[in-house]
Amino acid sequence: MGKAIVKCNIATYEIEEYVVEVPCEKDDVEELIISRAWKKLREEEGGSLPYGNRTAEIIQRND
Repeated sequence: MGKAIVKCNIATYEIEEYVVEVPCEKDDVEELIISRAWKKLREEEGGSLPYGNRTAEIIQRND
């Protein structure tokens, strides 16, 4: 099992930027990896995230 590093941005009054590392398989699609990153980030932040436009991109992926 590999790992992926995902950069998540939430556009509130300030741009809040988070970097999350999640596990991934070689054949996982990007949407699945990004979904795991948002879930992990929500858990790390205590169950909720601020409101705002959300974007995410995979920075690095090691299968």
